[in-house]
Amino acid sequence: MDIESLPETPVQAERIVGIWEGRLEDADLRIIVRVTQADGALSATLDSPDQGALGIAVDDARFDGERFALHIKALAASYSGVMAAPGTLEGEWHQGVGMDLNLAKVDKPSERPRPQTPKPPFPYAVQDVTLPGGAPDVMLAGTLTLPPSGPFPTVVLVTGSGPQDRDETLLGHKPFSVLADHLSRNGVGVLRYDDRGVGDSTGDFAKAVTRDFAADAAAAVAWLRQREEIAAQRIGVIGHSEGGLVAAQLAAGDAGLACAVMLAGPAVSGEALHQRQIRLVLDAGSTPLFDSTIEQFADLQATLYAVARAPGTWEERRAAGLERYAAAVAEFNFVERTLLQLDADNAALVDFVVSPWFLEFLNYDPREDLLAARVPMLALYGELDLQVPPTQSMPVVQAVNAVTGAIDLRVLPGLNHLFQTAETGSPEEYARIDETMAPAALTAIGAWVLENC
Repeated sequence: MDIESLPETPVQAERIVGIWEGRLEDADLRIIVRVTQADGALSATLDSPDQGALGIAVDDARFDGERFALHIKALAASYSGVMAAPGTLEGEWHQGVGMDLNLAKVDKPSERPRPQTPKPPFPYAVQDVTLPGGAPDVMLAGTLTLPPSGPFPTVVLVTGSGPQDRDETLLGHKPFSVLADHLSRNGVGVLRYDDRGVGDSTGDFAKAVTRDFAADAAAAVAWLRQREEIAAQRIGVIGHSEGGLVAAQLAAGDAGLACAVMLAGPAVSGEALHQRQIRLVLDAGSTPLFDSTIEQFADLQATLYAVARAPGTWEERRAAGLERYAAAVAEFNFVERTLLQLDADNAALVDFVVSPWFLEFLNYDPREDLLAARVPMLALYGELDLQVPPTQSMPVVQAVNAVTGAIDLRVLPGLNHLFQTAETGSPEEYARIDETMAPAALTAIGAWVLENC
């Protein structure tokens, strides 16, 4: 069905306005279309929640009372369907290839089951707390869970990159809630908190870099030391992904820390990690890309690294980055630009790469901090992790441990970056996996903390 054959002004719009949900069976992906009407025309957004893609703008949506069609330029995608019965559309999704997609009108979108998400009552104390962060304008809001009797070790959980709440909520999963529940059920106190500027915590997340998040974690450790029910000599930190870098920094700089756990924590520089991550994630994704295209995209990123490191103001570096980005995008053909969603007029990638956070991430190499750490450390990785691939960080951790003897390195088979049981490790799988954190990972973390903290 050609969308141009449908009228721009909808007919019987009330039949199509609302929330529509269906599933691309071949890809096991839910598709949610939200249709509204304003000023006599239809508008719509599309969600692919199992890919973490929400609120994708629909460029054109039309309905003639029976037939519905939409088009999304950025994805080179379209949908057309016929209302076979009230509240039901039978049609096809087209994005390179055609796939059957039937949509049904729903009151609210469905949710995938997350069976591990803890539910009360809990066999441990749960307290909502606020505490000073690592800067004067930062107050951290969090949750403290304490076993019924002590003395017991207590750990601070530090989230991965991006604005995260205390549960590290992602794609319906709540990994830190699951981890805290397991630990406190098994005799470990846990403090988890919203990142600065997120949830109920104050501060400006957008202006923070990794060392600021380390300052917040250090402040959380100091706060725990002042509480009478906490054994001050048994406080540790567990950091996931970027939080693993925070764990390394605290282990190197805080002599009072009892232990540290790096969950998928990089042991190489941000530049080395980012370049490997780009290649692995794109190669494992569902979008078919030639190796040469992946290399070209990685080179585009490397070109922007140089801009991020250049002297001058942020505005000057951004302007230079936009110029280089536009020139690099022009070297991709139309199909490559579509598949990689490259748009010379979209400044999001440049803004990210020239940000203060990314510049620090790019240049920071955790090896020095790992060598300076003398407290017991656990470096835990998932075999299938494509975001922090263990094959890249393991040799560094092994070399450091040969010097310090402080790091217990483990790689858990079949697990991804979130420590879920996975097939490929691709981030595209995260939302489609019902498991939030594999029991093998929970058991390994809990047993190690009890023995070493």
